[in-house]
Amino acid sequence: MPHNRIILMTPGPTMVDYEILLELAKPTINHASTEFDEIHTRVLEKLKKVFGTSGRTILIPGSGTSAMDFALRSILKENSTTLVLKTGYFGDYLARGIRLLGSKTIIVESELGYGFTSKDLDRLLEKNKEIEAIALQHVDTSTSVANPVKELARVAKEWGLRILVDGVAAIGGMEMKMDEWGVDVCFTGSQKALGVPPGLGIIAYSKSFSEELDSEEKPISLFFNIKALLKEMESTKNYYLTPAVNLVYALDKATDLIEEEGLEKRYERHKIMAETVRAAIKELDLKLVAKEGFYADTVTAVYLPERVEWPQLYNTMRYSGVEIAGGLGDLKGKIFRIGHMGQVGYNEILTTIAALERSLLKLGYRVRLGEALTVIQERYLRAGI
Repeated sequence: MPHNRIILMTPGPTMVDYEILLELAKPTINHASTEFDEIHTRVLEKLKKVFGTSGRTILIPGSGTSAMDFALRSILKENSTTLVLKTGYFGDYLARGIRLLGSKTIIVESELGYGFTSKDLDRLLEKNKEIEAIALQHVDTSTSVANPVKELARVAKEWGLRILVDGVAAIGGMEMKMDEWGVDVCFTGSQKALGVPPGLGIIAYSKSFSEELDSEEKPISLFFNIKALLKEMESTKNYYLTPAVNLVYALDKATDLIEEEGLEKRYERHKIMAETVRAAIKELDLKLVAKEGFYADTVTAVYLPERVEWPQLYNTMRYSGVEIAGGLGDLKGKIFRIGHMGQVGYNEILTTIAALERSLLKLGYRVRLGEALTVIQERYLRAGI
């Protein structure tokens, strides 16, 4: 391999800025100290802005799956029925988590490449009056399908239902306004659009739902003790779980970088990168998995061309210095995925598409070198980049 540094263009984990990496090298301090308590509190307040909530936020050591488990425990009632809007592989994660907590699920799967509209949700709720909550992915990384969360949350509120959003592949890269839209619970992991190494589960609650957390009894375990962790979020001196101290340092720096960039500008950057990737893919005569109207700004899933196998493409791309991801579930071996979120910038998009052009050509797919890059450059110029 001619490269000693791989550009990580997977949909998670994502590239980590050197400023953030340096935070991990700082001395670990006592998690119950005043110094760390101030850092921890500061991070939670900055996360509220990213989620668009004035409610509570919780940080736990763990992955996005741990955050999902925690979020489900805090919203579900035993023997209740939850509608799962499945747009890809990770819809099954939500359904499995709900069933393990003793609740019922109604799973409705969209046509591949499509998400759900407000009309779709209205029709589903008309047919299933027993539904008490709705769970969905903002972006399912397996298909790169994005759901219109604002519209769906509006319908949920009209029906008086709770709504839980898996924001793992969206928070920090696509707009989320929990309080304004009426999203009750949303969660993510540190390793996606926030641009931090894996290891932190993050859960946010709307202002209105936060007020109910103390009064309602929720299903808990030794680890997922909601009331104890809410107390720890008030102050780390109220020790329950040991925080991932150095990862909190990293998240502190990452949220500083988000504030410096500005949320609106950050979302616009993600949108431009996504649009240029899709334009380049179309120029290469490749087929997108997600359909127009349901494109994600954080990841793009693409069908492999005929006679190009995923292991070959992966190895050839990696030899060129760029790592992308393959398909999951039913799409395994049929697609590849390019992540463009977090600290990924415009130049990494150019490098990735250049490597893709060369790799496809080496593998026998007809490519005219530079044509996809020209499309990107022209779009960048029009965007003032």
